[in-house]
Amino acid sequence: MSSKKKRTAVIDADMVIWRSSFASEREIKWDDDIWTLQSDMDEMKSIVDESVDYIQTTTEADDYFMVFSDKRNFRYDIFPEYKSNRKDKRKPLGLKALMEWCFEEHNGICKNNLEADDVVGMMCCGRDDRVAVSGDKDFGTLNCEWFNFLKAETSHTTLEEANYNHLAQSLSGDSVDGFSGASGIGPKTAIKLLDKHGATWQTVVDAYESKGQTEEDALLNARLSYIL
Repeated sequence: MSSKKKRTAVIDADMVIWRSSFASEREIKWDDDIWTLQSDMDEMKSIVDESVDYIQTTTEADDYFMVFSDKRNFRYDIFPEYKSNRKDKRKPLGLKALMEWCFEEHNGICKNNLEADDVVGMMCCGRDDRVAVSGDKDFGTLNCEWFNFLKAETSHTTLEEANYNHLAQSLSGDSVDGFSGASGIGPKTAIKLLDKHGATWQTVVDAYESKGQTEEDALLNARLSYIL
C-alpha cells in the first residue's frame, strides 16, 4: 500500500509580513499637534501565525516554507529602474524584525540575488506535491498549483497557460514593478493580440516594432517579467 505524498505550501512571505506589519500599526494622538505611530510585535507575530495556519489548513499542506526576497536581485542589473516607483513608499514599522522572527519560527528561506517569486517558482513548477502561495497575479506565469490567499482561490496552471500569460505580460509590462511593456498596450490589448495573431514570440516582437520599439525592448520586458 503506497503512502500519501507529503504536501508542502511554499509561501511568498514578503506579502504576508508586509500586510501583517501594516495591520498592526496604530495612530496615537497626544494632543492637537502631535501624533505618533506604533506597532505591537506580539500582534504582528499573531497575524503571521494566523495567516500561516489559514494557508496550511486551506491548502491541506503537511509542511510549509516562508520565502523572502534578497535585498537585491538580478533584475536591477539588467534594468536599474526596476521598482524605482516604490522608492518613496513607506515601509511598515517592524518589518525587518518580523522577517528575522519568521526565519527562526516559520521555516524562512532566502536565496542570493533572487526575489521570493523566483525561489517559489523553482520550488514548485512541475511539482504536484507543492503549492505556490501568493496574492500576486504574476504567479499565473508559473506552471504549478497556485493558491491566491487574498482571494481564497486555487488554480492549476498548465505549462501552455503559463507561457501564454508570460507572453501577455511581456507585451503589457508591469506598472507595479516599474516597466511599461510595449507602448500603449495594456493587459486586455495584449490578450487580444495573442488570440488574434498567435501566442508566439513573433507576435510580441511584431507588436513592439509596430510601436517603433525593438526586439531588444521586448526581450528586456520578457526577462523582467519572467519568474525563474
